[in-house]
Amino acid sequence: MGDFEKESEERAVALRSKVDSLNVTDQGSYDLAQEFNKAAYEGKKKFHEWFDPIDEASKIQRQATIAQGKKIDEPFDYVIKTTGSKCATWYRAEQARIEEEKRKAEEAARKEAEEAQLRAAESLFDEGMEAAADAVLESPVVIPKIEIAGPDKSEGISYRDQWGAECVDLMALVKAVAEGTAPLYFLQANTAALNTWARNSKGTEKIPGVRVTNTPIQVRR
Repeated sequence: MGDFEKESEERAVALRSKVDSLNVTDQGSYDLAQEFNKAAYEGKKKFHEWFDPIDEASKIQRQATIAQGKKIDEPFDYVIKTTGSKCATWYRAEQARIEEEKRKAEEAARKEAEEAQLRAAESLFDEGMEAAADAVLESPVVIPKIEIAGPDKSEGISYRDQWGAECVDLMALVKAVAEGTAPLYFLQANTAALNTWARNSKGTEKIPGVRVTNTPIQVRR
């Protein structure tokens, strides 16, 4: 830390400690507060006359470094994201296809096993072995286990669902919140727009659920 920077910091901290114990209650304390205000204003101005060129040079260098990194990272990131998305889409679709194929195979195997069991029972019944036929019908159907090979994942790769949502009809969402079918926290007040409206209307207009505030501030030329 340079001498000027250290002096500026000490001056700023000293002024702050004085202000913490100051209450503006009369003309004298008002004038004293204005002295502190002016000293802080001038101190900050002098500091930034020294600091801003250094800060600007640092920002330019940082921006150049970031741009240099992005120039390399962006194409790599594009390839990672694009190939990952395409592979995940195919892999999940392949899993779904195999699951459906397995379901159909299991359904066919169950049907075949049930028909085989029924034929065996009928055969026993035709031979006069009614008790044995009843026992066959009452026994659980034995269904062969179906195994279908799934797609092979590359080493170190896993897939997970990443759910998201987007508002496609704001009015419908507002109505849902008003009717109580959607939570209030799904909506957020536009603070920037409300502040602009308040500055323009200066408290002459009213909006349900909105309170206009006016906080006097001091500006020094």
